[in-house]
Amino acid sequence: MNPKAFHRKVGVLLFGTLLGLLASTASLAQHGHGVLTPGVTFPPDDSVLTESPQMITMSFRVDVRLLKLALYTADGKWISINFEYDPTRLSHSFVLPIPGELPKSDYYTARWSVTDDRRGLVNGQFSFAFGSGAIPPSETIDAMVSDKVESLPSTGNYRYQRPD
Repeated sequence: MNPKAFHRKVGVLLFGTLLGLLASTASLAQHGHGVLTPGVTFPPDDSVLTESPQMITMSFRVDVRLLKLALYTADGKWISINFEYDPTRLSHSFVLPIPGELPKSDYYTARWSVTDDRRGLVNGQFSFAFGSGAIPPSETIDAMVSDKVESLPSTGNYRYQRPD
């Protein structure tokens, strides 16, 4: 084999190896954070329940430290569910009772943050609705999309209706 062909083959081989390493590193990084997302939540994301849930449940694939669990109404009002961060608790499953009745809302969103002390911080959320006439939160959110255009002047942000 002539030296030119040999160098070309080595170059292609090295380039292929480099691409393979980059791809596997990216997949490991995605997989690493995927481990920190809940395998199961109750209520399930975008679900409609017949009645108000009595608890919020989250199960993870590995032991994590639950840093935050907060519940909000559709218009962003915080609902106290008495979550208290426990720095000593490392677990794969969390159950938090919902004290009392939830205020009326089209849907509710639970926002959470976890870490396993190795992969860093991961934030997420899931939404649910309940009661007769309730629809999946994603449909409610889609229905709120309008044809208004956002304008961002230096003094703030305003919305205006396009003239017909």
